[in-house]
Amino acid sequence: MKPLFFIFLFAFSTLPSFAQFVKPAEVLQRLGNDRSFSRYAYEMMRYVREKQNLFANDSLKTKYYNKQEKFLARQLLYLESRQDSQGNIFNHVDQTYNETKRYTAIARTENIETANGGWTLVGPTNNVASAINASRGQGRVDRIAFHPTDASTIYAGTPSAGLWKSINAGFTWSSVNSFMPSLSVSGLVVSWSDPNDLYVLTGDGDSNLGDNGFVQGFDYIRPSIGVLKSTDGGLTWNETGSFGITGFYVGYKLIQSPTNSQLLIAATSQGLYRTTNGGASWQLVSPNTDRYYDLEWKPGSSLVVYAASNENFYISSNAGGGFINQDDNFDVPIGNATRIAIAVTPANPAVVYVFAGLSSGGNEFNRGVYKSTNSGSSFIQGCTNFGMVASPAYMHNIAVSPTDANLVCSGSLLVKKNTTGYTTCGAITTQNSDASLSNFVHADIHEMAFNPLNGILYIGSDGGVHKSTDDGDTFTACYNMANTQFYHFGISESSDEIIMGGAQDNGMLLKSGPSTVFSKFATGDGFEIEFYHNSTNQAYFSVNQRLAKSDAGLSTYQVMSGIPDDWYKTIAISHSNSNIVYTSSGSIYKTTNGGTSWTDMGGSGRWAMVTCPSNSNRIYAAGGASWNDGGAQNTKKMLRSDDAGTTWTDLQENTGFPETITKITGIGVDDVNSSRLWVTMGGFTDGQKVYSSTNAGATWTNLSGSLPNVPINCVAVDGNLDVYVGTDIGVFFRSSTMTDWQPFYNFMPRVPVTELIIRSNTIFASTFGRGIWKSETHSACEGELNLNSSIFGYRFYEALNINSSANIYGGDGTEIYYRAQDAVTLTENFRANASTGESFRAWIANCNTGGIPSVTANTADFKIANNELDFVMPFDGKASLVIVNEKGAITNIIAENQLYKKGKIKLHKTNLQRLKGNVILVIDGAITGMINR
Repeated sequence: MKPLFFIFLFAFSTLPSFAQFVKPAEVLQRLGNDRSFSRYAYEMMRYVREKQNLFANDSLKTKYYNKQEKFLARQLLYLESRQDSQGNIFNHVDQTYNETKRYTAIARTENIETANGGWTLVGPTNNVASAINASRGQGRVDRIAFHPTDASTIYAGTPSAGLWKSINAGFTWSSVNSFMPSLSVSGLVVSWSDPNDLYVLTGDGDSNLGDNGFVQGFDYIRPSIGVLKSTDGGLTWNETGSFGITGFYVGYKLIQSPTNSQLLIAATSQGLYRTTNGGASWQLVSPNTDRYYDLEWKPGSSLVVYAASNENFYISSNAGGGFINQDDNFDVPIGNATRIAIAVTPANPAVVYVFAGLSSGGNEFNRGVYKSTNSGSSFIQGCTNFGMVASPAYMHNIAVSPTDANLVCSGSLLVKKNTTGYTTCGAITTQNSDASLSNFVHADIHEMAFNPLNGILYIGSDGGVHKSTDDGDTFTACYNMANTQFYHFGISESSDEIIMGGAQDNGMLLKSGPSTVFSKFATGDGFEIEFYHNSTNQAYFSVNQRLAKSDAGLSTYQVMSGIPDDWYKTIAISHSNSNIVYTSSGSIYKTTNGGTSWTDMGGSGRWAMVTCPSNSNRIYAAGGASWNDGGAQNTKKMLRSDDAGTTWTDLQENTGFPETITKITGIGVDDVNSSRLWVTMGGFTDGQKVYSSTNAGATWTNLSGSLPNVPINCVAVDGNLDVYVGTDIGVFFRSSTMTDWQPFYNFMPRVPVTELIIRSNTIFASTFGRGIWKSETHSACEGELNLNSSIFGYRFYEALNINSSANIYGGDGTEIYYRAQDAVTLTENFRANASTGESFRAWIANCNTGGIPSVTANTADFKIANNELDFVMPFDGKASLVIVNEKGAITNIIAENQLYKKGKIKLHKTNLQRLKGNVILVIDGAITGMINR
């Protein structure tokens, strides 16, 4: 028995609508008490389609509702993988946050193994325009805040990548909370009394359509978990007190009293909440629990606060202790708006601007901008015609210069500048199509703020941060922030440096060399991408509702016709013939002529679809009914075709497969044996995460093990049949000889991993919010590991022996694991502070060694001709030719996993004379030919 020095555990925790439209109340009546995702998706998509059908296809109103459909499609795609075990929509953010803590606290000394993966960022850290697309965009930024005394220090909040900080006015950025579960930032305060005190209001408000014809409470992509607080500049974070809200809610704005640093007010979708003790407790202070979008403190006052809901304006005269409706103060009624934004300025504290947006679907905000010169006692309506289609519930804001009360900028699709205090309409000063021009700003403006210390205007948009030093006439992009939300990505067969990814808001981004800077290849919501399985650098990709095909040099592309325009198409390309391509956003369509024509093959690959390298006739696909069809359980399919898509076999009813499917998110296939596959599951059904089959889906084995109860989004399998899965909190690994999973996410931010690809000994991962990353694949256990520096984040260390004098820090979100086969030794300088929320665990268990499983199959003799050995390939696919000795051991490899066409494989005997042993042909994982010599 080996000596056991110790085993221990430390757990430190911590639209309005037009009269002829269906009213939201009627939609709510349709749903009743049904909170199921399938019913919600059906009713919401039905609702949008009903509105679209009321107008001509090319009308402005139809275009507006087309954009609403895009927002809805984003929500449905995200939520479909994040249902509870009953198929209902629920607060999955809270569940993920709590599950991460639970997973940390449970001791699994007999199961968990650790890995030494070390993830580094591939990019993009920035992006540039290209010859094919003059636009630019990095990733969405929703909120901006400033250091109270240092004009160069600014903070940016994102919807899925947490909080970022720049100390050089936006030139570079660093993440402030990488190792907490992916959080959306909807409100942000840097305390004036101590800039190390940071407050973050969570919940992705801008992504939720709110009162814009959608049922409040159902449509949240990333709900709130309240306010998080840091007292050390973002090094550590802790939850503050609860708002006491039951059910879903999101945040919109967070402000701090200018005289009492402990007093903050939060605007949420369920009312206004105030704290007077730095967040320890919160109280409802609004007269109702309506959706409140904006808050502003009157400059120079410690008592007066302005607030706005979707259609009402309020004033508090007691520092937010209570609010009174002021709608009667407007010369033209403000009611029935969709979203209201407020702006004030120290240049004239009595001036208040109210920007009321109405989602009319036309080119006017017919509530417009109102101005008060007497602190809100009366308002006069100014400009109403903004000259552009917009979506106020998603993007709507206004800002006033701190030195000129008449210089006002407003944002929706683009930026409008006004120098008359909106007595006139002013001009749109930005454009979103040509990044080479000085007035380029990415479309969809979520935030506008003048830095009070130097008057520089900062913009947060779907593309990132822009700033203007001339009050909104020209802008500079501040994109050096790795916050891109990738749905999928692909790597060229010719080079690991050629990568393309599909990103929300920012289309298809292309990396064409060793730099971390990507270029814009196509605009829109990029989704799936698959390169040809050869060295031509050519790919198919899907953007919004379309499928496109690039040329062989990735210099241009063409949009495919002949297939339905549906959202989020999956793609699978034959490994033996790049003219054969499959795509699906419902039924599966196939082309055999490179996209010239397409045939409906039936089946469904809406969720996932793969072709098999070793068998050109075999395809696996998974999908359910479209969002328009209700999505009953019996429509959710796991399918296999053995004749290139002509017929399909259901696999989901076979032994071992779960009876209830939330969503099949990924399919992985052994490169040399298409009968061996793995599938991953979304949703929050504990113990229903990963399934495998060794007989093409005839039977299934549950491999979920101790994986945390969070969605599993993707899977990748290496040549040793070692498996990696991407989850909402990182990557996990399981070798072919292990009985359970081990974490594999050292240095990776805690963010949803959306796709995994293995190239040689490197694994790549795309994330939804933090770009693309890579790591060496799992390696053997080290002999001696010395950890003597400071450690933070989410890390696992494994060795025969571990010696550590490390200082563990980072607060809530830091989890450090040591696992040694022989001994873990902590020296006197080792530190882990229980009072600041870190989690540290160590234990003794055998090192993982992985392994390569053996393959058993039938054999058959093949004819030996006069001067050659003939094998026959039954189909296009990959095969291996090896020499084995009399004991069956491989002594020589003639061809390894090489692509062959259907027909004879001829080997001249003269080339084999020096090689002793029998020649074996392995096709699709099975020994199908043996020539005894």
